[in-house]
Amino acid sequence: MEENVPEMENAGGTQSVLLEHNLFIIWKPEYNLGIAIIDEQHRGIVAIINSLYFGTQCSYVSDILVPIIGMLRSYAQIHFQMEEYFLETINYPSLPSHRLLHQEYISKLAEIERKSVLDKDPYQLIGFLKNWWLSHICEEDTLYRDFSDRH
Repeated sequence: MEENVPEMENAGGTQSVLLEHNLFIIWKPEYNLGIAIIDEQHRGIVAIINSLYFGTQCSYVSDILVPIIGMLRSYAQIHFQMEEYFLETINYPSLPSHRLLHQEYISKLAEIERKSVLDKDPYQLIGFLKNWWLSHICEEDTLYRDFSDRH
């Protein structure tokens, strides 16, 4: 059976792209914390990262790099505010250090995004985003999930 491959326009001409093979991060059930809004926001962040990756694969990253960086920055700020509010409501004792991780992410993102835009090279940014978010979700965020389960 022949696959129907959509055509995408880019600066170099028409390029065939298999859409189902262009996810950089595939969401796994073990990434879920069991806190509906937090899980939904984490999936949203992963979707934005996947959109950036897809753009690099289709060679139209120059059109989307700056807007996607803006989306990542804005969405992360919203997520961090909601997450920190949640942590306050459960009296999470490690909230100050968790908040510091969020601040460090924002600083590091600003540093890497400047370089990515200047160099028109999103790969360092994409790698940073994947590593930071998966580590943060699977390690740091599971700590407060486990804390809230006990209290």
